[in-house]
This record gives sequence, structure tokens and C-alpha cells, in this order.
Amino acid sequence: MSTTNERKTRKRMRGVPVHHDELKKPHTVWLTGTTWRWLQLSAKDSNTSVGEFLEKLVRSEIDKD
Repeated sequence: MSTTNERKTRKRMRGVPVHHDELKKPHTVWLTGTTWRWLQLSAKDSNTSVGEFLEKLVRSEIDKD
């Protein structure tokens, strides 16, 4: 994952991943309201989107293995 400064200097191009080694695709996940609000607050505290927060959370679990 790049830092904020690196992100701002990198030009985004369609079809080219910026933060990770592959492109993201939309997926549907059903969550309770409580879980969704927790994710929103956690993402806000991390200064990122819910999607990116989840990406980091899951990737940290994958890296443990």
C-alpha cells in the first residue's frame, strides 16, 4: 500500500491498479446495521473508505498465514 504522498503523485489510469497488485471489482455483502456503522466509523478513523478498510483488514489476515 502506498502512502498518502505517493498516492497523490501517481497518475490514475483506467484498468491499472493503484494501491494493490490487481484491480478491484464490486461485490455484495450483507451486514447488520451495527456492523456497517462500526465499519464506517473505523474507516473514518483510518481516513479511508469502507472498501479500502476491509481490503486492509482481510489482507492483514491473509498475510498471517
